[in-house]
Amino acid sequence: MNIEQAEALIASSNFQKLKYFQEKTNVFTIVGQTHTEHWHSSFIQWLLDPNSGLQLGHYPLMRLLSLYMIKNENTDLTLKKVFDMDLDSVHFETEKTFILDDGKKRSIDVYGESDELIIIIENKIKARENMNGSDVGQTKDYHDYAKKRRKEGQRIICLFITPDSKQKPYDDSYTQITYQELFDYVIAKCIEHPQVKKDGLYLLEQYANNLKEPVHGAPMALVNISLCNDIYDEHHDILDEIFDEVKSSYDYRTDEKLSCVIYKHYQSIFDEIFLSLDDKRFGKTPKSTMKRSFVSFTDLYKAGLVKDGMEFEMVYDGVSYNAIIEYDSKDRECYLLLLDENKQPYHNSKGEKIGYYTASSQAGMDAINLYRKNHQMENRITSLNGTIYWKTKDGRTVKDLIEKL
Repeated sequence: MNIEQAEALIASSNFQKLKYFQEKTNVFTIVGQTHTEHWHSSFIQWLLDPNSGLQLGHYPLMRLLSLYMIKNENTDLTLKKVFDMDLDSVHFETEKTFILDDGKKRSIDVYGESDELIIIIENKIKARENMNGSDVGQTKDYHDYAKKRRKEGQRIICLFITPDSKQKPYDDSYTQITYQELFDYVIAKCIEHPQVKKDGLYLLEQYANNLKEPVHGAPMALVNISLCNDIYDEHHDILDEIFDEVKSSYDYRTDEKLSCVIYKHYQSIFDEIFLSLDDKRFGKTPKSTMKRSFVSFTDLYKAGLVKDGMEFEMVYDGVSYNAIIEYDSKDRECYLLLLDENKQPYHNSKGEKIGYYTASSQAGMDAINLYRKNHQMENRITSLNGTIYWKTKDGRTVKDLIEKL
């Protein structure tokens, strides 16, 4: 790559368009609420409510129900049945509160109801259902509440919305929808709708821009995939070279190669391009092999430092916690899987293993707080350096393993 080729990439209209999208002021970031679950729930409520200021009627709800039918192969809901429903009469609210028989309070993140439908949406951004300090069966409590409340003719639809496809609900009546799917099937279609009003379009675009903010080391959703693919199709040779040279560089931040200099200056833009190209080549960012801001268990696995089935133990305040390395050969990712007090994986009601983590610190905090909740201990921890607490059988910490990269 020479300076003329680099200039052609940087000055291209699509590259500058992506740069503009990234630099647009994001009101969620301004107020410091990028990934507060209540804010996301409030947006979903506004998006789906047929009478909201978006002024698209039941179109967003129709898109969500279509996505539900695509994701749930066992549902008997059909497009004809949906068309026959009065979707304009569905009323949505957030934090729908009810009391269990034992006196404990529950709040459904987003709740919608009409004479024909009850829609329950459990929204998980950072916390995980089985490790967030609530009782096991949180989603089941919500479903049971809907069944008790249901009137004749009402259909119950339960949705579990999360940025992490690995995160599963306890109750098998829920259909999982990722934030990427929510954006692709609902939000993006509303943005493209010819009748969307200026104010509504502004809020949709602001929210879409916020979805690129990372959770657990990855964006909630990639919202410029088409644009990034267009950039790659036009400049694939240069982008391939940038990726390879930055990846192999000892430290791209001080490397004088033209590819490293350009990557450092426009890193957020290149990272979004590379993350958006999973079906072509990348699906990841070209990290330095020496100085990484975040090292995942996948990184350690690829370096041969951890293996599938490797056991880890953490001792905190005299209590021992256990986890095991599990490699998913399908998506080629490696996770730390928490184990219970009997050294067995946690499972949801479908029998699926849950409690997967990419970060050792979050895994450690959740394990400790779950133990304290189950043993009626009031104090909860809010921070933990998991890299020095989790150790292999031979005494090596996660930090020790990271330093070998």
